Amino acid sequence: MPLVLAMCVACMGQDIVPGGDVESVRMSVVAEHDTRTSLDVASNSIGWSAGDRIVVIESDDRYAVSDAAIIDDDGRAHFEVLFSKMSSDDGFYYDAVYPASSVTFDEGVYGELVKVMLPAVQSPTATSFDAAADILVSQRVSTERQPESLKMRFKRLVAMGELTLQGMPEGAEISSVVLRMPSRVVVAGCNLVNCLEGEVVEYGYEDGSSALTITPVAPLAATAPIYFTCNPFILDAGEVFDIEVTTTDGATYSRSVTVPAGRNLTFAEGDLAHFTVDMTTATNVDGYMFRRVSEVTSGKAYLIVAAGMMALPIYEEYDYMQVEAVAESEDGVIILDSANSAFVIDAVSGGYTIRQVADGRYLYQKGNYTSFNLSSTPSSGHVWSITARYDDTFKILNVDANKFVQYNNKYTSFGSYSSMQAQGVYPMLYELVGDVEIGGGDDGGDDDGGDTPVVPPTEESWLELPATRSDGAFPRALTVTVMDGAERNYTHYYDIDTYTTLWVAYPLESRHMGSISRPSSWDWNPYISTEYQVDLRSRSYTNSDTYVRGHLIPNASRNGIRSMQLQTFYVTNSVPQIHTNFNSGIWQNLEAAVQGVGEREKIYVVTGVAFNKVGESRSIDYTTAKDDTKRVPIPNYFYKVVLRVKCNSSGSVTDARSVGFWFENKRYTDTYTNYAVSVDNIESWTGFDFFANLPDGVETTAEKNSSWSTFTASY
Repeated sequence: MPLVLAMCVACMGQDIVPGGDVESVRMSVVAEHDTRTSLDVASNSIGWSAGDRIVVIESDDRYAVSDAAIIDDDGRAHFEVLFSKMSSDDGFYYDAVYPASSVTFDEGVYGELVKVMLPAVQSPTATSFDAAADILVSQRVSTERQPESLKMRFKRLVAMGELTLQGMPEGAEISSVVLRMPSRVVVAGCNLVNCLEGEVVEYGYEDGSSALTITPVAPLAATAPIYFTCNPFILDAGEVFDIEVTTTDGATYSRSVTVPAGRNLTFAEGDLAHFTVDMTTATNVDGYMFRRVSEVTSGKAYLIVAAGMMALPIYEEYDYMQVEAVAESEDGVIILDSANSAFVIDAVSGGYTIRQVADGRYLYQKGNYTSFNLSSTPSSGHVWSITARYDDTFKILNVDANKFVQYNNKYTSFGSYSSMQAQGVYPMLYELVGDVEIGGGDDGGDDDGGDTPVVPPTEESWLELPATRSDGAFPRALTVTVMDGAERNYTHYYDIDTYTTLWVAYPLESRHMGSISRPSSWDWNPYISTEYQVDLRSRSYTNSDTYVRGHLIPNASRNGIRSMQLQTFYVTNSVPQIHTNFNSGIWQNLEAAVQGVGEREKIYVVTGVAFNKVGESRSIDYTTAKDDTKRVPIPNYFYKVVLRVKCNSSGSVTDARSVGFWFENKRYTDTYTNYAVSVDNIESWTGFDFFANLPDGVETTAEKNSSWSTFTASY
């Protein structure tokens, strides 16, 4: 029996609470138990789960992300959201979407239309589908004023699948399953949802995919059901789809499945479809199987292929990549006897490294050469950006040299050039199914002609660097380190979903500061694809009478070294900040005070922004740049944490002092010392762990201080 989603009723009540200078409305949301999100196989029902979050949209252009759900004894989910208190002659209307992580708000709201992401890579449990891949939308509710209570009804926009495999080897455990439907079918991607009608207007509005990759949270027995969600679709009799099953021992089984005559395979909105695939006749791939991909995964191995030619590893100190003809199947698969022609792509600050499977050496570029150099360790010029193009090819750009990889038909080899050559072809990437051992060959000499490789300092030596965040709060945030030659300038945590640097961490000492004149314009950050940046290069925000390009690492903290100063004028170092009596007043005074301490001794600084405190759901306003259409969220809070350390003769930290400052993004008429708080407080409000590289005892003591005078006092 298919499982049909019952419509759910959610009730909202509101409390009025103070929110800084703006009065706020706290709404309590209650959703009935028969709507979401965990699948109970025994009872064939679905219920809400603790930790679920929804997005509530108010009158199209304001939204709030709820607190984590609390489930009562009757299975109902309780949420809370917070909006600024408002009045309107036109009244109000409300929509809601689950899960909160699926809603795309960068240029993603067009009146009643909202972009909602159904992931093409899903991680179900042994008993339920991936909660992040279950999309619900509410029926719109209109009110004359912000209501004291609301009743909202939700419905599921996706279909659910339960796949059972037969004929797999006895005792096999499943590590992944890939389903590839006909190209006409969009099974996942960013869909355009009409909240007013409660339906999908366009499937695959962006990033549409006809393939679904299922990687269970833990390996599954070959006989266990495999759960997933997808866009609704029907395969008619005679249509064919492909399935690829990988087991924990590295074996891969592949077959094409034809829908039998007189039947169809239906995935209906809100229903659970059960189907079985017999793998008895599946092909057990003998060798190394590579499959064409449209995105890269850090740590995986790839073939670089263009015009039917596969790039080969380089065995000298430098060379162009020679090639070998390679055959590809109709479904984008290449099978080789060896993986030695593959390259492992690893994510690093600012992009990726590329190293040869054959010998483990890294590709880099130097000078004006269009050939590749090889190094046994990552050296200067080793960082590459990798950007998918519209036609399944990739632009693989060397960040330092600003040259990108091409196959040149004239020379029948791969090089890296600053512009597209007359006979140049962008490469495609083919990902190895499974893992491979990387060779450890010695390149036999000085890697770069005698120069010492430039290796960024280890993270442990960066005292101000916050700990890596693992709670999934910002799933697509990048930790990017900006280098000035061999020296690190600063590290920042950039969220490509909101176009916002959430924090920037940097050391500060006297040599960093001087009197070099301020640059006249801003520039793109070369470490991040421009599609994820806001064009603030020439002009500020549309409402620049209120909000300006607020530096996170200030110009005055780097105006002693011109090359470092210019890097503070990357557009990613800017956030919308109220100018009068904040950026130009109390905030500037705080920056000057911190710089004064840095003139006397080396200190460590983290400056950041927050949209909400942990557990809070303030509404978020948006702006745009004068030269861009991307919607930029305006931070509700700014903060700064500062560290001084005392070291012994061997360089080990023996004592430390720290202090924090916390501000709302508003106008102030008093002094920054009134807003000093402990680092412990800011950690609890942001969820970040600052100064994590300090010795534990030293960190614990230092982060309790909330006094500026105590922080600046002599040891």
